[in-house]
Amino acid sequence: MSTFEDLVKRIKIEGWCVVDGVIPPDEVVKVRDSLVATADGRPEDLENGRHAVRGIIAYDPAIAPYLSDDRIMGVAEAFFGMHVRISMTTGVILHPGFPRTDEPGGGLHSDWPFGQSYDYRIPAPYPDAPLLLTSLWMLTPFTRENGGTVLVPGSHKASNNPTGDSSLVPGTTHPSEIRAEGKPGSVLLFDSRTWHINGHNHSDETRMAIIARYAAWWFNLNPIIPGLSDFERDAANRGFRPDDVVPLTPEQYEALPERTRPLFHHIVIGQQVLPS
Repeated sequence: MSTFEDLVKRIKIEGWCVVDGVIPPDEVVKVRDSLVATADGRPEDLENGRHAVRGIIAYDPAIAPYLSDDRIMGVAEAFFGMHVRISMTTGVILHPGFPRTDEPGGGLHSDWPFGQSYDYRIPAPYPDAPLLLTSLWMLTPFTRENGGTVLVPGSHKASNNPTGDSSLVPGTTHPSEIRAEGKPGSVLLFDSRTWHINGHNHSDETRMAIIARYAAWWFNLNPIIPGLSDFERDAANRGFRPDDVVPLTPEQYEALPERTRPLFHHIVIGQQVLPS
């Protein structure tokens, strides 16, 4: 097992790491089954072989106890200090045959706010500073065959990404890209600047994960929170979906594990700056 220092060092140098065994084997099945049941109840979230349940923490909190795992929080706090928040959560099911996105740069991109297609973004060239950590909680094996996440090691040190300026031809691959692989219950954790994209699911099995992005306490998340003025401003051009974040009711918030609640206190209806 990698030590805490190893995980932090690897993210600083390569931009990513895999944390093994965060969800125990006998418990990951329950989280996976819960995601499947939630997705089955939301057919509107299925598009071209990819089922993405955005704001899943509001519909299915099965992942909640693990989001505050000591190892994951320790890494996040090493980068951001205390009072880390989660900016968004999404449950993702890649069905057999789901392709790698055929866009400029082979679909490789950096997450918000570094993606240059967003209205609210940090314009490139952006500074060398980590602002968010993206985590993918593996609920099935991640393999080369089933669409395990494609990453370009070291790309978090670049001041731009393929959504802004890239010499990559659409549909081609990056010469340095690798495939993140891991067992169910492991967590892929990477600096959100790191270039990445889902791989092509060549297998006959679904690949399932829950995405959660950890953010520094001081980072402005208002543009992605419904009901706030930054969210409503220039809504047609902001560049991300209006359902990426689903605010929690006070009852939903109180039902979360005590250690996990602080990660979501900023999206509770009637608290903080959200309207009641």
